This record gives sequence, structure tokens and C-alpha cells, in this order.
Amino acid sequence: LQRHGPPSDKVTYVLNGDIADRGDNSLEIFVIILMYKLLFPDRVYINRGNHENHDINRKPAESGGGFYDEVVYKLEGTIFLMFQIFFEMLPLITVINKQVAVMHGGIPRIEGLTLERISGINRRRQCPKVVQSPEDAILFDLMWADPQEAKGISMAAQRGPNCRKFGPDVTKRFLSDNALSLCIRSHEVPTTLRGFEERHDRRLLTVFSASNYCGMAGNYGAIVVFDSEMSYTLEEHMAPDLDSMIVEYNKTAVPPPAAPKLKKSNSGVVRRTAQGDEPTTNLRQSRDKMNSEVMAKLEQKICQHKDELWWFWKEIDSNDTGLIHVSKWREGMSNKLNLEIPWASLQDELARPDEEGTVDYREFLHRIRNNAMAEGLKSVDGGWEKQMVVKVYEAIIRSDLSLKQTVAEFDPDGDGVVSAWEFKKALEMAQVDIPETQVTALLRMIDRDGVKLDVGQFLDRFQVVYSSAAAEGLTAAESTTGKKVRDLLTRVGRRLLQFHGNSRMKIFEEVDTSGDGFVQEDEFCAMLSSLDIVPSLSDADKKDMWRYVDANGDGHLNYFEFCAAFQVVDVLGENDSAVSEIIETIVSTLQRNMSSLEFAFRFFDQKGEGCIPVEDFKAGIRALNSSIQSAQGRTAPLSEDQIEVLVQHVDKDGDGLVDYNEFCSAFRPKDGRFLEK
Repeated sequence: LQRHGPPSDKVTYVLNGDIADRGDNSLEIFVIILMYKLLFPDRVYINRGNHENHDINRKPAESGGGFYDEVVYKLEGTIFLMFQIFFEMLPLITVINKQVAVMHGGIPRIEGLTLERISGINRRRQCPKVVQSPEDAILFDLMWADPQEAKGISMAAQRGPNCRKFGPDVTKRFLSDNALSLCIRSHEVPTTLRGFEERHDRRLLTVFSASNYCGMAGNYGAIVVFDSEMSYTLEEHMAPDLDSMIVEYNKTAVPPPAAPKLKKSNSGVVRRTAQGDEPTTNLRQSRDKMNSEVMAKLEQKICQHKDELWWFWKEIDSNDTGLIHVSKWREGMSNKLNLEIPWASLQDELARPDEEGTVDYREFLHRIRNNAMAEGLKSVDGGWEKQMVVKVYEAIIRSDLSLKQTVAEFDPDGDGVVSAWEFKKALEMAQVDIPETQVTALLRMIDRDGVKLDVGQFLDRFQVVYSSAAAEGLTAAESTTGKKVRDLLTRVGRRLLQFHGNSRMKIFEEVDTSGDGFVQEDEFCAMLSSLDIVPSLSDADKKDMWRYVDANGDGHLNYFEFCAAFQVVDVLGENDSAVSEIIETIVSTLQRNMSSLEFAFRFFDQKGEGCIPVEDFKAGIRALNSSIQSAQGRTAPLSEDQIEVLVQHVDKDGDGLVDYNEFCSAFRPKDGRFLEK
């Protein structure tokens, strides 16, 4: 509009569908288009795309929809229904000057198809979910079909079972049967990340107007401009954000000079490119400037879907090699991130396949990190991140497993090593209250280092995470005695390692002289006496230490309580791995659902003050838990204990109120990209 001006006697616009969904301002864009349509009914034409359809619009924005939520939020549901009636009225194809056919998707699979037959189908209905007739196929393919280089018609499995691809022979036949020179379509980002792509002997032109698609693709956008002689120019752009566009528009709304014209040849439509076949320097600079931001957003979205990606690729990786073909990497990215962007153009930078096209998906998921900074959360007891992980460990302690039960459940086949699957099964059997997403984060940590781990090493790693995170111990109150006891336990732990090496499982077995899988008080005190600690420990010291380490007060120590009592060295050198995996999962879940949380908080804030009571904040987080459980059939992303930890940190001044706007903007990524080089 800025470059070519509004519709007029000299300017006609054809909009090729997909105006709805995948953005925050579809409604405003429709208002602008429809106002121009009312003012200039013969100068504005709107084709129907696959996103002008009820079932797509009802999907959430992250799954490719969002228009329903936008309309209901800004207006009301009846307006959404009116839009559906309007969508069904839109044409499926527009013909320019009897020479150029413009459709959103592609050429239908029906042989000998004519424009007359397309005009005669019943289009005033929703796009069929299942193609059951030739008329269904025509309606469906005009909105969904994609081109291919092979001849004929084939399945487009990445889009769905009903979708088809069409070859150059199909394009040639359709143009010939209808006395046309060119077919223009949209529907997909060109694989070259340009705003356009010529295919099928230049008879088929893909024109994609949305630059940096979904804020993540990094592609150029383009429009095609025809003159009165039907020669055309392709104009590419890299649109800045809306605020920058407004500033630029306020400076000047004068369109640039017209490009020189070329005469139409005898063969029909002529292409001319005033900008040249390569993007201009300014365009390249705009795209380069955007690359870092684009990749950071992509990596953030990958982190939000790590669970789904890992499970998807692990099922393909039947031999547990950690390796998949790059085509399967692309398939997982497309299916699980719900982003229809040219992953083939991004795979070298993101997936880093080897010369044979193999991708280490474990390394890929580990390399891309969501290191968002939780700005604005106050520091309490060593940081909210570590306290969150403490709650995971305490959930295991509360299950009160004996050592034999632990080994039997974590290693049911008795081979002395534990797999990711055995770990998951053991937690399920013990009914340990850990959110499923956090369990999966730990599974990825185990899986990344190999198919299986030694049981003792696995338990050691997990315990060290707790010990290093919970510097204040388990549940002992702050007191002079408590500090003294912790100091004594640290000395005891060092002495144990000096005498017995780094295997705490072995230490536990030696201390458990009765062999019942628990350490009783007399066994604990006997252990302390045998260490010959200088200065020697008094009976009162031993009693104090026992009361401290018996976290649940049941009169004995299970293996986890025993390990948690001592500060030790992580022999695997990965004392923060579980912390980072679990916290990344929590942060990504909050980021992914922040708009829903903000909506819930605004509901509680009836006066619009920007603050809500702590109990309402908890209710909002619990509502998120419930919605994820009901909508996705998964366990809640945060446990009740973790919600309490979060609350301790968001009420910064302790007045019982939470600034929810500050909270919703707290989990921001650091400057630059997440990707570890």
C-alpha cells in the first residue's frame, strides 16, 4: 500500500488467501481489506486460502490457527461465525485478463479440469476433511496442493493424507486446456527463502508475500505487479516490525518511481525484474540483520517442544543409536513445531548433518538451550531454580524406597544398569509426584550419555544434584545447632569418601549391617564412631546429626535420605545437568503458555490494577496445570511444591500481591541466540 498506493482506477489488488491465522492482527488486516473492497469493489479481489476455514481457525496460534481466539478476544463469537460465512463466499481462483490463473494452493488432481467446471462446484461450504468426490478434490486441492518436480500426482504426506502434489505435466496440461499462459500460487515459503520461486518451466510461479514468516523463517516476501500489457515485475521485500513501518510511513507515503517496462512477447506473459535476479544490497542487509533474531525465536520454540521432538525421533531410532537421517529431522521439526517453513534451508545451521546426511538428535536437543533470564524474581534460599529441583528430589524421598526396592524398580532386569525407560517405569511404579515434562527432561539427560547407565553412577549423579543445590539441607530449621550439624555432616561425608571411595551405594551397603535396606539409628551412630573423626564426636553430636538426616522422622534412613545428608563431589562432573534440564522445561512451559496465564491473571484483576493476591496467582498457575492436563492429556507441568517455590519468589516485597505484568515479562531470553556453538 505504501509503495503502490490504495486501490484506484489504475491499481487493482488480488490477495491470494491465508489472511487469517498465524498472527496477532488478522482482524485489523481484514478490516483494512474489506473497507477497500467496499470502496472499490472492482479493484480488490480476495481468493480463499486453506486458513479461511473453520477447523484451522479454531486451532491455537502455535498449531497454525489463532483466528478464532483473536476474534473472540477482541469482539465476540458471532463475528467469528459471520467470518466463516464470508470465507465460504470467496472465490477459489481468479483469472487475470484471460491469461493468468491465481489460486492459493495448486492445480487439482482431476484430469481435464476446466475453469468452467471449477466455477460450477459448490464452494459455499467448509473445506472437506476427507476427499470423497471429484468436487471435494477440486475444492481441497485449490487450497492445499503443492508442486513437485516429478510428473503426475503424488501424496503430500507432510501436509496430511488428503493432500497431493502435482508435477510439471499437470501444470502444462491445465494451462493448455484453459488457454492460459501462467499459474500463480502461494501456500508455502519458497525453499530458497526468496519471496518467489519459478517452477515447471516457468509456467508456475509461487509468490509468498509474508517476509520472515511467523517471525521465524527469515525469508523474503514478494509481490507480483502486472502492467496493462501483462508483463510483470517481481518485487521482494523484508518488512520491518509494525512500529518501524508506521514511523517510515509518517515520513513519506510517496511511492517509488515506476520500473521500466518491457514489451509483451508473442508467447504471452513476460517477466521482468527491475530489482535483478538477486536481492538488492539493502534487502540482504535487512535479512542479515534479522537472522540472529529469527534463529533465537526458532531455538526458543524448539525448547518449548523438546519433549515431543525427542519422543518422535526416539521412536524412529529403533536401535537407540541417537542418529537419524536429516529427512526425519525435517519431518519432526515440521510436525511437532507446526511450522511450514523450508527446513532444508535451515538444516545445516541447526541440525548440522554429517556428509552422509545423519543427524545426532540427542546432541541437537542438548545444544539448543533456552537460557531465558527470569528477571524480576527475587533471590530466596539460593535461587528459585535450585529450589525447584530440590522439590523433585524431595518427591523421591517421600516415596521412601529401600535400597533393594530402588535397585529392583530402577533395574527390573537385574543387569546392573538403568535405561531411560526403566527410570520412567520405576518412577511410575513408585508413584513419585514429579511432573511428566520434568521426568522426560531427566530421561533425555540419561539418554544423551548412552543407552544405559550404571545404577550406582546414576543414583550418585542424581543425589549430587540435590546435595549441591540444597546447601541448607533438607528441612532443618535455621539455628546455631543446625549450622553446626551441617558442618559436622560435611566432615563426615569427606571422611567416608576417604575411606570408601566415591560410591555411596557401597557405603550405604556397608553401614546397613542388618541388610534390611535401611540405616537404623544405631547403625548410623556406629558408622560415626568408626570414622575416628578429630575432634571426636560426642553422643549429643551424634543424636543431633541423626535428627537432622532423618528427614521424615520415621526412625530410619532410606538410600536417598542417606545420600542427601552429605556434601560430596560429583564424580561425573555434571552436577548442574539435571538442574538445567528441569529448569529449561519449566521456563519453556511458562513461555509457551504465557498468553493463557496473562488472560487468567487479568480475569482475577477485575479493577485492572496490574496486581493480584498471591492466592489468585496460585489459582492462575493451577488453572494452567488443569488446562494442560485436560487439553493434552499430560500431567501438570508444575507440582504443588514447585508452585509454592515460585510464589516465594514473585512476591518481591512480601506484601501478598504479585505484579503479574512483571511476572509475564520476566522470562525473557538473554541478548543474542540460545544456540551453543
